[in-house]
Amino acid sequence: MRKFIAAAVLLLVMGVGLYLSVFYGGFYLRLGERDGPSVPFRTEGISFQRWNGQGYDAMLLRGVDISSSLPGHYASSYAPTEADYLRWLEAIGEMGANAVRAAAILDDDFYNALYAYNTSHTQPLYLLQGFGVSDSAGFGSKDAYDKDFLDALLRNGRGMVDVVHGRKNQAGGMTRDGSSYRKDVSPWTAGFLVGTEWSPDTISYTDHSTLHSGVYQGTYFQTTAEATPFEAVMAQVMDGITHYETDKYNAQRPISFLCAPSHDFLEYEEIYARQLAKHARTDPEHVVPLPSMEAGRFAAYQLYDFCDSFSIRLSAGQRQTLGPLLEGLPTSEPYGGYLELLSRYHTMPVIAAGYGFSSSRGAARLNTPPYDERAQGQRLVEISRALEASGWAGGFLSTWQDEWERKSWNTAFAAAPAGQYLWHDLQSEGQNYGLMAFEPGAEDACVVDGSPGEWSEGDLLMERDGLRLSARYDAEGLYLLLEGVSREERVYLPLDLSPEAGGAACLSPALTFQREADFLLCLDGTDNTRLLVQERYDPLRERFLYETEGEDPFLDPPARDSGRFVPLGMAVQNPLLVENLTPETRALQRLGVWETGKLVHGSGDSSTEQYSSLADFCFGADCVEIRLPWLLLNVGDPAAMGVHRDYYQYYGVELKQIKTLWVGAAREGEGDAIPMASLRVKGWKRLEYRERLKESYYVVQSSWKGGDSIAVAS
Repeated sequence: MRKFIAAAVLLLVMGVGLYLSVFYGGFYLRLGERDGPSVPFRTEGISFQRWNGQGYDAMLLRGVDISSSLPGHYASSYAPTEADYLRWLEAIGEMGANAVRAAAILDDDFYNALYAYNTSHTQPLYLLQGFGVSDSAGFGSKDAYDKDFLDALLRNGRGMVDVVHGRKNQAGGMTRDGSSYRKDVSPWTAGFLVGTEWSPDTISYTDHSTLHSGVYQGTYFQTTAEATPFEAVMAQVMDGITHYETDKYNAQRPISFLCAPSHDFLEYEEIYARQLAKHARTDPEHVVPLPSMEAGRFAAYQLYDFCDSFSIRLSAGQRQTLGPLLEGLPTSEPYGGYLELLSRYHTMPVIAAGYGFSSSRGAARLNTPPYDERAQGQRLVEISRALEASGWAGGFLSTWQDEWERKSWNTAFAAAPAGQYLWHDLQSEGQNYGLMAFEPGAEDACVVDGSPGEWSEGDLLMERDGLRLSARYDAEGLYLLLEGVSREERVYLPLDLSPEAGGAACLSPALTFQREADFLLCLDGTDNTRLLVQERYDPLRERFLYETEGEDPFLDPPARDSGRFVPLGMAVQNPLLVENLTPETRALQRLGVWETGKLVHGSGDSSTEQYSSLADFCFGADCVEIRLPWLLLNVGDPAAMGVHRDYYQYYGVELKQIKTLWVGAAREGEGDAIPMASLRVKGWKRLEYRERLKESYYVVQSSWKGGDSIAVAS
């Protein structure tokens, strides 16, 4: 009996050990000889191809990036359920897409949903699966040969292969509660992509090291004589992942590494390279497949505004190397002919691994006003058509859903570093790239359409001289309803949020307030309505005065009782390039300023002709509805009702929790101090939300499913 128990225990231990080794450690044994690998997808010349059971058909990838981002959660919490992903995939398929890209490994709910979708639809959604390294490794102080970089890439890549083949367990920490990947989605996995984002500094540091060479000779990939050390790392990873999948699963599929304009193969003249911070170069042509790699490789580029005039900024050596490839570039096309050049240059299929436009209220680039949702969709379609006209093998829109936790360079300073996922910042470009929006609340707090039907007496703050002022708020902003007003008259609405800022008087327009006001909303018709801020409470001055005007904001800060209220601006990139760098030309390159406090008139009701997703206010019959985003009011943490404190006392942005804010209203010409009424405000730790397909979704759908037929490169 003891022997039996011992044997049973031994077998159990061996079984558990084998299970852990196979599903957690990736252990496998290759037994016997096999036929050649299965190649469900391959590249041939500049064509991306799919096996149809009889032969290979050329295919064009029209896809969208998808992530694990949901309001109320960090993306690393992997909050979306299988039902969420399946619902999204249905909408993506209905849009006319035939592919999705996962930039990194998601939890098992996504792959279960993809399997369920593809086994129930005649037109599947193909997968471009990416993987990378942690931010600490990718943007750290070591080069790409460090074990935290190279070893992690190889380890994560092997795990990715097991994931798509449905033979992987993932312990908690990397996914929501740990994941058990059991659905084999490899029949629809079109390719692998190494890297989610590369730091140009890491690339340069690796390439300038004297410890490494650009030589790599593998089983499936090797480098050319021109390759750099970083490209040799990419070759080693691509070779290792292909070897692992071929050896373990007897399968291959195309693979690439991620490129971007900030580290593509182009070399600029030194004067322009310095201004563009273009010091890193990568070229997929320097990593070539060997005959054993039957699936081939492709080039993958992120696309974004970088240098539309690139063709006249290249170094003499680069122009000589490219020669006739530069002739006749369509410089008036998106990205100044960049798409056409990449298509001409590469001997392999080229795919856009992420391109997008934000529908945020805020701007990010000089002379590029914010896009409403319709314009967002039109720009996406413009790029899609340009890609296909240039012979690219496809592209992926970025992104499927808005991502509330993302930050933008020109607004991040003003928001609390934690808890961003609990509220939606309409000002931040990074949060609003999605084709699907998340609307806070079980229902709208206010549809800004000039119709007061959703308002109640409980929202009323004050009634005076024929004016009735009501207020509400949600996770996006503060909403005001002012009744008894027409679009022909001027009305002033002071707002007091911070107990440490504001002034009791305004010099222009000449007004006084019963409380110290931080902001002054000047209601002046459909084209001249704007929000002003008391100059000491102006976040642009404190954070970006040096970058915009070359002055130190702390040398002579405005007085707290200053009567100057100034337009609300936000810093935007200045893409100007100059022929020589002098103090005078450097001054021309300072950051620009976009008046974000100028409010947009329109209707938030999508069923009307006046609809605009950027609408801030809308006049109705004897009333006006107004939306003021939280960050526009210096509320850096709405979920905790944290407002900015005095910048010059605390040397930057610090937050103070409030429980009350004050709003007033008075017509132009009233001589008395404008009275202000209080609104009790309370934060939240959880929130409800609703999904909404943006207008951009339907613009893309009209193109992809309607007039634009699929033409493929061959």
